[in-house]
Amino acid sequence: MIRLDIWLTLGTGEKLRAAELAFGDTDRQGRYASALRYTPEYLADARAFALDPVALPLTAGDFTGEQLNTPLMALEDSLPDDWGRRLLVLRHGLPRGQQSEPHLMLAQAGQGLGALGFYPPGQRPHAAEASAPLLELQMLLDAAQRLEREAGNPGDIGIDDACRSLLAAGSSPGGARPKVLVHDGESHWIAKFPSRRDDVDMVGLEAASLELARLAGLEVPDFRLVELAGSRRALLVKRFDLTAQGGRHHMLSFRALLQAGGYYVLRYADLIAALRQHGAQPETDVPRLYRQMVFNALLGNTDDHLKNFWLLADGGGYRLSPAFDLLPDTGARREHVLLFDMTPLPPVPAELAALGRKWGVSGAVNICREVEAAVTRFGEIAAGKNVPESEIHRFAQDIARRCRTER
Repeated sequence: MIRLDIWLTLGTGEKLRAAELAFGDTDRQGRYASALRYTPEYLADARAFALDPVALPLTAGDFTGEQLNTPLMALEDSLPDDWGRRLLVLRHGLPRGQQSEPHLMLAQAGQGLGALGFYPPGQRPHAAEASAPLLELQMLLDAAQRLEREAGNPGDIGIDDACRSLLAAGSSPGGARPKVLVHDGESHWIAKFPSRRDDVDMVGLEAASLELARLAGLEVPDFRLVELAGSRRALLVKRFDLTAQGGRHHMLSFRALLQAGGYYVLRYADLIAALRQHGAQPETDVPRLYRQMVFNALLGNTDDHLKNFWLLADGGGYRLSPAFDLLPDTGARREHVLLFDMTPLPPVPAELAALGRKWGVSGAVNICREVEAAVTRFGEIAAGKNVPESEIHRFAQDIARRCRTER
């Protein structure tokens, strides 16, 4: 059995022991029982809020399940995905039998994104800096590409100083692509690297997509491109889980909020309904989410899964996070993860506007016009980010097709 305390960092930087976790022993199929209980002192604290307003309401008693499935999906949000988990395993030398979520939570401690930290019972949170200095960016990229190159032979990876920095700074961010946490003395960033598997300029395309999103009226994090040796570059995206007071925002994905495990079939309307029910300012955030849906449809951002939509909380309720992980349809998938009403294929602008009116979104027609006007500038914006001309032509044609008035 593994027991852990969950510590929550508030926006002010204060830390509260919010809950206790217990995990049973793993069976032959890798399954284990899990349970969470809020601490009495947290329940009595006026600053306390539910870590998940649906599955983990702020009440006494045990919340039980299997693994980090319902009702504990909000805890899985604190762990990285493929890339970060691999680095976390390498960093702590975890054998195969200790690579389950409870062991990863213990290894990560308080160095993940968001406001939750996991510690052995009785151990208070300690200051731990997971990010690397921005000056090490070139070294970190070299180490990341070496790690990708030697992916099939982890035993052959030489753990030098560069690799140690990568393991420390890269084991917290989510997603499947290489990335690390860096800081420049004032601001903290997620640095996104090119992958050896890329067949297009993913870094430049994401920078262009973020710029288009900003022009389209979406709220996006600050970002910038950094040129590195060998004609390579990295995209820096400012972290939005950190507060100006040195604290954290609790992060909750729509996957957790909607308790969507495994293969799911959900619509953008489901996200809007959840935001209206559980968001602190739905009158503002529902149009924001709808605008992001329209942008995804016209840009061709087919990777619109539920862990690319987040809520942020800091005692004042849950608000929609800035938009992130925005890219055109680099895989030529056409079909989106989330459904537009009843289809995974993106509707044309007039149909998107009709959906907005159907769902009661204020200003839907103007939102569609503004987003369409922005995304049609893809070629200009992508050229400014030095995306290769052949790729600009390919994706500009794709966007123009989606912006037609008829299919």
